[in-house]
Amino acid sequence: MEVPNKFRIEDRVAKVALVFSYVLLLLGGLFGFLQVLSRAPGMPKLETAQLYYEGLTLHGVALAILWTAFFIVALAVFVITRELNINMNGPLLRAGCILAVVGSLMGAVAILSGQATVLYTFYPPLQASPLFFIALAIILVGTWFIGAAVVEAIWRWKKLNPGKEVPLATYGVFTTIAIWLLATPPLAYAVLFRSLPMSLFNAPVDVLEWRLWFWFFGHPLVYFWLVPAVTIWYTILPRVLGTEVFSKTAAKAAFVLYLIASVPVGLHHQFVDPGVHPVYKYLHTVLTYLVAVPSFITAFNVIATLEKAGRMRGGKGLFGWITALPWGKDPVFTGITFAIILFGIAGFSGVVNASFNVNYNVHNTAWVVGHFHLTVGGGVTLTFIATSFLLVPLLFGRDYVAKKLLIAVPTLWFVGQLIFGIGYHVAGLLHAPRRTFTAEAGYLNDPNLLNTLHLVGQWIPWLQLGAVGGIIFALGGALFLLLTFVSIFKGPPFRMDGAALQISPTPEKATFFDRLGLLVGIALVIIIIAYSLPAIEIYTRGLSPAPPYWPTGAAAG
Repeated sequence: MEVPNKFRIEDRVAKVALVFSYVLLLLGGLFGFLQVLSRAPGMPKLETAQLYYEGLTLHGVALAILWTAFFIVALAVFVITRELNINMNGPLLRAGCILAVVGSLMGAVAILSGQATVLYTFYPPLQASPLFFIALAIILVGTWFIGAAVVEAIWRWKKLNPGKEVPLATYGVFTTIAIWLLATPPLAYAVLFRSLPMSLFNAPVDVLEWRLWFWFFGHPLVYFWLVPAVTIWYTILPRVLGTEVFSKTAAKAAFVLYLIASVPVGLHHQFVDPGVHPVYKYLHTVLTYLVAVPSFITAFNVIATLEKAGRMRGGKGLFGWITALPWGKDPVFTGITFAIILFGIAGFSGVVNASFNVNYNVHNTAWVVGHFHLTVGGGVTLTFIATSFLLVPLLFGRDYVAKKLLIAVPTLWFVGQLIFGIGYHVAGLLHAPRRTFTAEAGYLNDPNLLNTLHLVGQWIPWLQLGAVGGIIFALGGALFLLLTFVSIFKGPPFRMDGAALQISPTPEKATFFDRLGLLVGIALVIIIIAYSLPAIEIYTRGLSPAPPYWPTGAAAG
């Protein structure tokens, strides 16, 4: 591909972000592979609990936060430049990318040196090295610079194109960045003014206050991953099938609902936390159900798009359109569609997590691990993997090697994730704990040994099934990374003429959906209402700081 001079800076940033995301996927995936073996009785285990929790911390931080964030940066820069055919603010982009990479490396040093064994949630009063919290702050500032560059470019394009609607892929990118910029300031407050003083000066921290602001960020993080995946489902998937999304209006309506309802939902992670009034938890439960609505809209819209494409390909009868689609032939289509199926399954278990009473049965069990992996590991990561089959050639000008092997990547990933998800969901229903070094650890002190052995015996086959699934999708991930790195450096030349790339359907006249400032304002009002009430309760009651505790191989959360 002949890179236009006007996009050289943007493409350089996108390439760095993309390659770094794959490095993080490799590193986090390696430790995740070791985790799933360690938790399955009869499988090889890591040598010590300390090493287990260090690996679990790195696995969570590298994959749940960083791998997705860096891939999204690359995708956002590519979409904005190609779809809008506009330059972005180069200094902001470069500074943001450098800060994010440096912060990530600093965090990795803190974790691998054993100074931050606190999992990706890093709940106080668990103590970590100041390096870890400084690294988090640097990463956040870097992402804010990148977010500012994205928002500024879209705003400038709107000024240059009055009366035109924002193209659909760009709309999805804006929604993604807006969610991140709305959700991360409270996390920055918790890190800089609570966790860092705790680390530097052993200052006590009120755990409930901290958890309130962490989960202000923690669940919107899910939609920061999901919205780019949905953007790909609405734009790339139809293009691969030679059609357009069934309803562009419904797609934008879904993005609007994600924008206004995805941040004020964090209290459903705190159902078991005392000190927060149940009414406020119910409010966040209702908002969590509201944010499920755009997912249902997306499911209908995507399935309708697939049916339209199947009919165009000659599909007859009630279900003939399904078999007319290029299953097993096109790795991009297969990967994205498998990802949608995995996310659909995860959505049903997510409704259980958000239910005020039912949540108590699965809270902090292996069920949550199964749900989490089917969302970010299945629906999101597999979408990003499939998109890489297009994005890598377009950015690096090199096509994939051994292209016949590409179809094996989404197949292995889908089958492995499905098996893993079944195993861990069932193990969770049997109350197998999450986060523990071995599956038996939480119950070994039970005075009724026979009861303990019976309980653990129920978990064993399901955790072993999960390990089998983990091995299968780890093979798919290893194959993907091998083919991708070889292709980036040694792949055959790939050329695409032209600076602009039409990703979304042809833009039309602007509508209410294109009043982006108003929509962000509505989101802010809902956030203030949903979080001011529990915050007032916590601060008026008075804080109860707890002394810091340095974990020594014990479960960090």
